[in-house]
This record gives sequence, C-alpha cells and structure tokens, in this order.
Amino acid sequence: MKKLLPALLLCGAALNPALAQSSRYYGVVDYGNVSYSGPGNYSSPGALSLSGGYNFLTNLDLEAGITLIGNADATVPGPGRVDLSEHIIHAVAVGKVPLNPQITLFGKAGVGLHDGSINGLPDDLIYGFGMQVRFDRELSMRVQYESLGSTQLPGGGTADMTRLSLGLAYHF
Repeated sequence: MKKLLPALLLCGAALNPALAQSSRYYGVVDYGNVSYSGPGNYSSPGALSLSGGYNFLTNLDLEAGITLIGNADATVPGPGRVDLSEHIIHAVAVGKVPLNPQITLFGKAGVGLHDGSINGLPDDLIYGFGMQVRFDRELSMRVQYESLGSTQLPGGGTADMTRLSLGLAYHF
C-alpha cells in the first residue's frame, strides 16, 4: 500500500496537465446559404448561426443555438410572390469520429423551433454532417451540410430547407 500511494500521486500529477488542456465548452459561428425545395421558385438567402456547446463525452457534444435566416423571395402557387423569413432555435447532439488529432468527422441530430414559437413541442427535426479541422487548442474550422426542417408557406404548403455552411469554433 505504501508503494501504491506514490504511484497514484505520480499518475495524477502526470494526468492533470492533460486534463487541463481538454476544453469542454465551445462557441461556434457558422455562415452559409439556405436552399428551399418545394412548390415554386426560391432565392437562396444567407444564414448565420450562433451556437454554444458542451463536450459531454469523448465523442459526444451537446449544442444549442439560434439560426438567423435572411429574407427569401419566393414565387409559390396561390399567393404568387411572397417574402419568407425564418429563425430557428435548435438543440442537437453531435457525434464525433476523429480521423487524426486535427481532423474530425461529425454528425448531428436534434430539434428546431421555427420562428421562436416555443409551444412545448419540437417543430422539426434538424440533422446534418460535416468535418472539423483543429488549428490549435482553441480554434477550429468546420464545414457542414444541414437539413433545417420545413417552413410554412403563405397560402398553405411547406418548403424544405437545407444549408451548406462554413464556421469557426472557439474552445474555452
């Protein structure tokens, strides 16, 4: 027992700097274009996402944020020319598969509440996949493709939304 205690203290001292370098919280800013698919013709507005995350397990993050989508012009059956505007509050789980210390593939799935209309039930499923490249301990870049769910069109009907984006993540 007397020999085990110094060995445990030495292991703890060796692991402590490694644990200190592991940041569990992060913030992300993503920007990309949204594509609509549904009845009619649509422009592709820009979309900015601000998110915060927590590294819950080694390969699992929990992330929440808001996506602000710019105004889109649409020509839809019925009402004709309309403006679409959408904001989405989202909460997702992010599964990660590291390829090496710098490059990580990820997939995400969760729920989104459209236009902030929080009614107690999720409005839509959000899912996506991407790749993250880590530059140093704090900063990384990611590119991702996401399905943001559907938006309600004036006059009835829905249009599906997808987004391809590029972003920066800062690990605290």
